[in-house]
Amino acid sequence: MDYLKKNNFNVIHLSKLIDILQRKEDIPPKTVVITIDDGYKSTMRAYKILKKYRFPFTVFLYMEGVGRYPDYLTQKQIEILKKDPFVEFGNHSYSHRRFAKILKKMDLKSYKTLIVEDTLKAERRLKKLLGYVPKVYAFPYGEYTRPMIQVLKEMGYEALFTQDPQNVSKDTPLYLIHRQPIVGSWAKMKHFKDVLNTEVLPVVKHSPPIGYLIQNPPEIWAEVKNIHNYKNCGIYISELGWIKAEKKNNRLFINLEKPLKRWKNRIGVTCWNVKTKRKSTFFWSVYNREGK
Repeated sequence: MDYLKKNNFNVIHLSKLIDILQRKEDIPPKTVVITIDDGYKSTMRAYKILKKYRFPFTVFLYMEGVGRYPDYLTQKQIEILKKDPFVEFGNHSYSHRRFAKILKKMDLKSYKTLIVEDTLKAERRLKKLLGYVPKVYAFPYGEYTRPMIQVLKEMGYEALFTQDPQNVSKDTPLYLIHRQPIVGSWAKMKHFKDVLNTEVLPVVKHSPPIGYLIQNPPEIWAEVKNIHNYKNCGIYISELGWIKAEKKNNRLFINLEKPLKRWKNRIGVTCWNVKTKRKSTFFWSVYNREGK
């Protein structure tokens, strides 16, 4: 947090970012939004530090846990946070299940019903604890499906948040807002600085689309706006690592000869912007019904 302060980063409320995205406005340089998932008791330690710097932040609450289980925020602690105008809240589901994985073995109608019921259950507790129901949602484990996005959108949610490690631009869709995880080995200062200085690669179309693979091995490519501005491009797949990308017209691609084996893979495209001399990235998640 000291680095953000000393280097004049502008830490804003999540609600302000959503407003900027809704208006399709350019995000001001050096803008940062801070979110915390789950609502563990350690949130209060973070609160003490963030309050010192007067940095706003949002807590996405796992509603079965908070106010009930010993590792999570108590109702009294939530009351303290609720009174602070620098703190906002979001929904992180009631049960914190792997909703994308559930779809492997459940019919679509039952799946949508499950999402609705879990979300309504979370909303009832949010209303009880906060006095209102925030209409922002962070996917548990950062895992999402098209039907889940559709259901939450129909339930009135303004913005949905992933854990795909990418920054945000005015073209970021409100129902797939990326976040950079700063946890574990990724919480080191070198990675933190790298994240803050990374741009969004302007991918206008990609394959495979988000969600479950239609074919395996999939066609993997990304069409990039103004591709002439980029060099040294690579494509990342969780189970394979980084692979040098081939280029044809405005499309970056790799050819896979063997099927993907994992149940979940993140796919990323990274290039070097020759004009700004900065790394640019774009990430999304896919799932494999046959994977483990």
